[in-house]
Amino acid sequence: MKYINNKEKLDQFRESNNFFAIIDFDRTLTTATSDASAGIIPKFLGGECLKKRLEIYEYYRPLELDYTIDEEEKRNIMKKWASSTFTLLSKYLTSEKMIENAIESANLNLRNGAKQFLQNLYERNIPVVIMSAGVGNLIKRFLEKQGVLYDNIILISNFFEFKGDKSYINTETIIASSNKDYSKVPEGTRKVLDKKENILLCGDIVEDIKMIDTSQKNRALTIGFLDYNIKENLNIYNNNFDIVLADNENFNTVMEILRR
Repeated sequence: MKYINNKEKLDQFRESNNFFAIIDFDRTLTTATSDASAGIIPKFLGGECLKKRLEIYEYYRPLELDYTIDEEEKRNIMKKWASSTFTLLSKYLTSEKMIENAIESANLNLRNGAKQFLQNLYERNIPVVIMSAGVGNLIKRFLEKQGVLYDNIILISNFFEFKGDKSYINTETIIASSNKDYSKVPEGTRKVLDKKENILLCGDIVEDIKMIDTSQKNRALTIGFLDYNIKENLNIYNNNFDIVLADNENFNTVMEILRR
């Protein structure tokens, strides 16, 4: 199901080829039924790691999808979720090789049309920022294996560093689903992007709109994938996104909508 909430902005966007794209990863580029990148290592390891991760996920995920929670309160809740998750992962993640092995058995799939969409942007020399609150090392390797980590893509996420058989990450600077914002983009890249006339933003939660500044919204076409609590959240998605794609839609539909 697709909902076009701002036909005027869509028409204006179709007339321009001077834009950049900023896209969430988990359950935006990937399917709604895919594992979240932060859950792939615990699922691969099983045992205590998986048990603890599920406890954390089952507590916080419903809160992430609850738009009745006060914005500031939710931001703090999401920070706690991210800190708990990455603290847990750092205890069990021992090497890049573990990430490689975990991807092989992961339920991680791009949405239909996502490969063609990213290839199309590459061929048109459109800059792409993929911003994720997930595990950057894993996302980078997955995109490489899919053959879509093109030169026009910059990946902004949470990256572990490895020393010996231990992994490290600064939990104070972790990107959570509630604090993804444009300031996370390196200054040099922002200078290039700020020269673009328009912006295409794709996400799966309302907070993803914060990947751009408020001052950029009037030139941004925002697309939201809504796959959970559709009945409860359709109105708030329609009120926040220019286009809403509900119930397991894909990037073939995105390309169809954007086609001039």
